[in-house]
Amino acid sequence: MTRPRFRLLLVHNEPRLLEIFEQAALFAGGELVEAGSYERAVERVSNEHFEAVVISPVLPNFSRQGFARVVRNSRLNSQSSVTLLTGTRGRGRAAPEAGEISMLQRPMHADDLAPFFKHLTRALRAERRGQRRLSFRTNVQCVKGLTRFQATSVNLGTTGMLLDLLAHLRLNEEMELHFNLEPTRPALVLRARVLRMDTPGRVGVIFQGLSSQSRQLISQFIDQHLPDRT
Repeated sequence: MTRPRFRLLLVHNEPRLLEIFEQAALFAGGELVEAGSYERAVERVSNEHFEAVVISPVLPNFSRQGFARVVRNSRLNSQSSVTLLTGTRGRGRAAPEAGEISMLQRPMHADDLAPFFKHLTRALRAERRGQRRLSFRTNVQCVKGLTRFQATSVNLGTTGMLLDLLAHLRLNEEMELHFNLEPTRPALVLRARVLRMDTPGRVGVIFQGLSSQSRQLISQFIDQHLPDRT
């Protein structure tokens, strides 16, 4: 069975809206997953990866901006696009960008979503032409000589990861990283070298001397949460 090109979480309580998104996502080759409550939505984004999250405007007792922050701080979806549906007709951004919050006019028919899914799949194709990277937030214990400090991962690949941290590092500095792929699994302990400095407090590191077992564990973890390249 072919895996979907993307996974989208629809947070809603409207059967008609679900039907519209299901038809459009199926036509675009994606998988639609639904959540009808705040608790269920939080459970989904805490345990599953989605390329995009869309939130209905009519959910009672539901803070859409608050839930968007939950997505941003989640382990697996910090770089996923979040789209808030508008309840009235008007100009909305039908082009979700990775890691951003956009607005989209509430669709009346599946065809209304064609530009939205076209942009989403185009962006994913461009991303997958390069190395597969999984949006992944977890605490990372860093050890550099006798110094220990904490970092937070932004994404994860088979050759390295992007980190947010407060410590001052220089290019090509090496350190030891301790982090868990899953809370129930033993921590990975890897050597890494600072490959680039994106912004103050954000660095890209490349793994050094990665064992075949560690590489396989990381690769399998990424494959579990990312759709195929096709």
